[in-house]
Amino acid sequence: MNKTSLKKGQKRIRNPKKIPQRGKQVKTNSYYDLVGLAAILLLAIIIYSNSFSCSFHFDDFPRIVDNHGIRNLADVKAWWNSYPSRPIGMFTFALNYHFGHLNVWGYHLVNLIVHVINAFLVWWLTLLIFSSPALEEYKIVRYKKLIALLMALLFVSHPLATQSVTYIIQRMASMVTMFYMLSIALYMKARLMNKGNTLKYLLFAGSFFSAVAAMLTKENAFTLPFVVIMSELFFFRTKKISINFKDYRVWLLMGIFIVSIIIIPYFKSTSKIFNPIGPTNGHTYTVTPYYYFLTQFSVIVKYIQLLFLPVNQMLDYDFQVSNHFFETRTLLSFLFLLFLIILGIILFKKHRVISFGIFWFFLTLLVESSIIPIEDVIFEHRTYLPSFGFFLILSSGIFILLGDKYRFLAIIILLIITGLNSWLTFERNKIWKDDLSLWSDNVSKTPNLARPVTNRGVAYAELGQWDKTISDCSKAIKINPNYEPAYYNRGLAYVNLKQPDKAIADYTKSIVINPNSEKDYYNRGVAYQNLGQWNKAIDDYTKTIKIDTNYEKAYYNRGKIYETLNLWDKAISDYSKAIGINSNFERTYSDRGIAYANLGQAEKALSDFSMAIQINPNFEKAYFNRGLEYANLGQMENAITNFSRALEIQPNFKEAYSDRGLAYANLGQFDKAIDDYTKALGIDPNFTLAYKNREIAYKNLINIKKK
Repeated sequence: MNKTSLKKGQKRIRNPKKIPQRGKQVKTNSYYDLVGLAAILLLAIIIYSNSFSCSFHFDDFPRIVDNHGIRNLADVKAWWNSYPSRPIGMFTFALNYHFGHLNVWGYHLVNLIVHVINAFLVWWLTLLIFSSPALEEYKIVRYKKLIALLMALLFVSHPLATQSVTYIIQRMASMVTMFYMLSIALYMKARLMNKGNTLKYLLFAGSFFSAVAAMLTKENAFTLPFVVIMSELFFFRTKKISINFKDYRVWLLMGIFIVSIIIIPYFKSTSKIFNPIGPTNGHTYTVTPYYYFLTQFSVIVKYIQLLFLPVNQMLDYDFQVSNHFFETRTLLSFLFLLFLIILGIILFKKHRVISFGIFWFFLTLLVESSIIPIEDVIFEHRTYLPSFGFFLILSSGIFILLGDKYRFLAIIILLIITGLNSWLTFERNKIWKDDLSLWSDNVSKTPNLARPVTNRGVAYAELGQWDKTISDCSKAIKINPNYEPAYYNRGLAYVNLKQPDKAIADYTKSIVINPNSEKDYYNRGVAYQNLGQWNKAIDDYTKTIKIDTNYEKAYYNRGKIYETLNLWDKAISDYSKAIGINSNFERTYSDRGIAYANLGQAEKALSDFSMAIQINPNFEKAYFNRGLEYANLGQMENAITNFSRALEIQPNFKEAYSDRGLAYANLGQFDKAIDDYTKALGIDPNFTLAYKNREIAYKNLINIKKK
């Protein structure tokens, strides 16, 4: 059959409507998208249903549990400065704390919502990619809705995502992905719209602000401008590449790029990010930019293996740093990755989707897998954003290979993978249940890594199993004699086993390894304080405060020692500093009140006791101390009221009975006084003072009757 040709001057019709061929088109209806999105949501809920009770882990403690900066949602400066380079993520944790304090359920709910949104974005972005002008002649475009749905199911179910979803603090990784993909999707949606459409410019604005939000969530967002440029080149440029400065898109891309250049130095000192990192986290090696870069070749290959075959997962990998390019592992990994990059270039013309997926994977890994050294060379959550490229390659590749004839086989294969991944994810979430299950699993896979062994010891400590804590920490010390946390945690175990001498020895060793560890000084100070070695304890608390001027407990404990030594002014000074750091600790107010009382400053003492009660209405000692102060002022009725309230809270408070008896005696109510002294003796038959006071009350009562 002769081909038709266009006459000179005749315009070629772009995207002519074709008559659907039976069996060639995928039949859809108005409910297809909603059903697909519902399936994604339902699958996510099912496979993460056992994650809502999983405890806090690892970095959750310094960033969330022990982070006072997120305790007040209205204190923007506090939660912003608690992680200045990631303020949006910290804001969400401040929100969680505001509504649910440290109830893990709420944190997991937000993490799952973000993960589901990301799966929806995977679906939408895939549809936009297959709707682009450069792909209009692709045969698999007709299956774009199927591919988009299957990609989203693969994304939402993959077990490698558990570290970004179930591990609470790694919400940072999932949130930056959310803003990142939203920015790309909005840009592509705007590009697909007609010129002059107002909505088009609103979408561009949304893309810009979403990019900024991503950059304020996590540092790996700084590759986003390059992915936008790549999207433009792959999907919207069908002719020779050129730059036209009259084109608004050029200025939009330049704007995003300039913003990223401005924000990077604001958050990171470029002179410091390349500094070598000495042995940390149980590792014995030093990480330089060059060694880190070499190591990332094999790390990226490991990521690819985990995406293909997600088995033997763990939080803390025992991954050795590469020291030479020509090491077998490093060289082979480099050659494999080079092959993938060359493949991506070769496939650009005929299979742009596959090519785009390859370059997306590498580009989105660039910040965390480059020459910028990071303490831990490998973490699973770093694959969360790059995994979009992997799933794009996998799903599109299977449809390309099997074609029209075996498209149902392609669907079955991808659904089987989704099913297996869903089961693995559900099982992996069981490992995240608590610290003991998580670190026991890790130790079984990395028995020669000091950090997981130590952290399992800490998990045993939380259960009060101190002997097991000592055993694990001792194993960690044997693996790495210079691993400071192992000494620190073994010292804590010795303290709880009433072996302060051994605790002091461990803290001292820990201090030798890390002279700037305020916690070691503090805990050694506690051990000295328990032994009554006041001067050594004061010296350690002072060193703690020198390292960390906001170490509230060090001020409080030093104040307690000054109180014991009757150095009331110094005690008040330390208690006041502790209150300045944490104004919600009732015991500090109560103890400062005692110090004021001993200096004869009754008004200040009563004010502090009242403040302690306001913070904790069930703090019986504050009522007792306020009762004593009222008694010293001769206000016996007020004293009796406070002693009575203390006894309502703590019925076995023998001192409260005894002092209420004394107050009754001062009012001449000797029968009530005798009754209180008797109750105090019922609690403690050896309470000598109660015997003496009851004897006096009996004599006074007899004298009254004689009259």
